[in-house]
Amino acid sequence: MKHLTFTRKESIRLRGFDYSANSIYFVTIVVRDRRVVFENKQLASKTVECLLELREKYCFRLYCYCLMPDHFHALISPGESGKTLGQICGAFKSLSTRISWDWYEGKLWQRQYHDHIVRNSEDFCHCVEYVLDNPVEAGLVLERDQWSYSGRVDYLE
Repeated sequence: MKHLTFTRKESIRLRGFDYSANSIYFVTIVVRDRRVVFENKQLASKTVECLLELREKYCFRLYCYCLMPDHFHALISPGESGKTLGQICGAFKSLSTRISWDWYEGKLWQRQYHDHIVRNSEDFCHCVEYVLDNPVEAGLVLERDQWSYSGRVDYLE
């Protein structure tokens, strides 16, 4: 029996939508092959540092984030950065991959990322809760403030 390999070539982004708009996005980025690389505390800490430094450099809004052992969630708005969501996620993936080379070879992240356009304040609150509760729901900690690789940064005005 032949083994078939399918590669997604079409974009998973919403056609015609301006991803540099001042919208808020719930973003999920998954580690390549779902490897559990962020159990390495040094790598996890340096990856979070990378995210926070990028926020300062590009001036995008980072409402919350959570780095899990094999994936990453965040609520991001390009804000006044002049960057698209793709540019922000691409920069994060690129820089964090370079950091990971101190411990691992090759690509850190899967191709692409998943985004959800936050539609209203109820959706926003639900997404924040989901992101921050992720380590609790996964059984990694008992309370969300025990997880070192998540947090709230910016707040809605």
